[in-house]
Amino acid sequence: DRAYYALLLTQARDKNYVIQTDDSLICSAIAYYNQTNNTNLQARSYYYCGCVYRDMKRTEEAISCFFTANTLAKEIKDVSFQSHICNNIGYLYYAQDLNEQADSIYREAEQIAILLGDSLLQIEALLQQGMIQMEKGKPFYPKAEKLMLKAQYMAKMINNKTLNRTILSALSTLYYRIGDGEKAVEFAKQNFDLQNDTVCCYNAFYILGNAYYKNLQYDSATFYLYKALPDKSYAIKAGVYKRLSDIAEVSGNFKASLDLEQTGSIYMDSLRNNRNKQAYSVIAAEKNTQIVHQQKKHNSVISKYNGFLLSVVATAFFILVMLKRSRRRTARLQEEKNRLKEIQAAMQQQNAKLEEKQRQKESRIAFLERELEQLHYDAAQKKQLRNELKLLNYERELLLTSAQKYSDVEAKMKQIIQDYKVREGSELHMEKEDWLQLIAETDRRWNHITLRLCADYTLSQEEIYLCCLYLTDLPVSYFGCLLDCKRDTIHKKANRIVEKQMGFPHGSTSLQKVLKERYTKTI
Repeated sequence: DRAYYALLLTQARDKNYVIQTDDSLICSAIAYYNQTNNTNLQARSYYYCGCVYRDMKRTEEAISCFFTANTLAKEIKDVSFQSHICNNIGYLYYAQDLNEQADSIYREAEQIAILLGDSLLQIEALLQQGMIQMEKGKPFYPKAEKLMLKAQYMAKMINNKTLNRTILSALSTLYYRIGDGEKAVEFAKQNFDLQNDTVCCYNAFYILGNAYYKNLQYDSATFYLYKALPDKSYAIKAGVYKRLSDIAEVSGNFKASLDLEQTGSIYMDSLRNNRNKQAYSVIAAEKNTQIVHQQKKHNSVISKYNGFLLSVVATAFFILVMLKRSRRRTARLQEEKNRLKEIQAAMQQQNAKLEEKQRQKESRIAFLERELEQLHYDAAQKKQLRNELKLLNYERELLLTSAQKYSDVEAKMKQIIQDYKVREGSELHMEKEDWLQLIAETDRRWNHITLRLCADYTLSQEEIYLCCLYLTDLPVSYFGCLLDCKRDTIHKKANRIVEKQMGFPHGSTSLQKVLKERYTKTI
């Protein structure tokens, strides 16, 4: 199942903290599960799609997916899953400075985590609550410190490196704001030591530079702040330029300080504008999702009331349609039978004419063959007779081909094939007499080829039928309709005759080619 594979792959990437930049895989899973009754996998598809959009900074779409997933999770009463969704919604609220909404969501997530005994979820909820308290200002720093230290203590127990880095970074920022430079540097260093990539860890550089700045170690602060500048985040760039401006001012370089402050202001203005837009989009996405959910519930109620009436109308309509179709089918079958009789009568007349011409040609051929055996003809006369004999044989071949096309069995086979093209079935079937007629016509046209095949190989009756079909002009893809078997069976039988009976290597030739070459060699 491609949709399930796409869901599992996206889930694995998210759980391993891989930043995802393409939504095509998980969107294919959503499209599939939206058409099924599997609410569990549908909810998880929306959840991991939200995670992808979160990584791609597409906040409005992420919020919409998370709220849809939350609605579906409530339907299946999966409390654990709801808690993970709440955590992500809370993070997006917090990222857009919607701290009240975020705090409410994280408190709910913490209670669910305690109820389920989910330590990882509880740590994340505690950390985020601490960061929200920190953003409220100085009076809330003690509460923020308490929450973060509790999260750090629990994180040490489960040894989650990624979570530990986030907690240490938050603690360093908190102590920076409190004014405790030593602790800020201590936690910033611990955060840096846990980095997998110590070359491009720009956020860790920024945290460390801030800590050194607060601890009045300006050289170290300047070094790490400049290393953080390549980061794409406007928040980090604005913070870096602000700190560098302060350091330049302390050093007495007022011109550089002013330039750095102006550059930082540009990034800060862009950051504020972007956050305001995203905050509005988050709120709009939440409202839109709720409206859509209410509309679905309303439509569901309406559909239940209308369902019975529609089913009654549909049943009555279906019965009327089937009766009308049955009458049409009966009339059409009768028309087809009449038309088939007319065609068969015309074909029989044409066949009689062709047989008369064929008898005349065969009489002339027999006469010429006897004349050639006479010795009183010279070489030129014999050559002329041979040319005439050759021409008559060619004309005889054309007559045999035409006669076969107008024969009863050929007409029946074409009608069966036409029926299968139109409605995947036919009321006509090839009887034993039809096959015997086909064999006789094939032998007349192909110089008694079936007799030679039976003499040289041990072929079953069905294999002889198949050889005769390959010598007609009918499409190979419909041989199964005539032999009452699948198309693959036809190819397997043909290959078995060529390889097992006739001794040709696998894939070197085809049954039709072998039969026609055999006929050519015996003319």
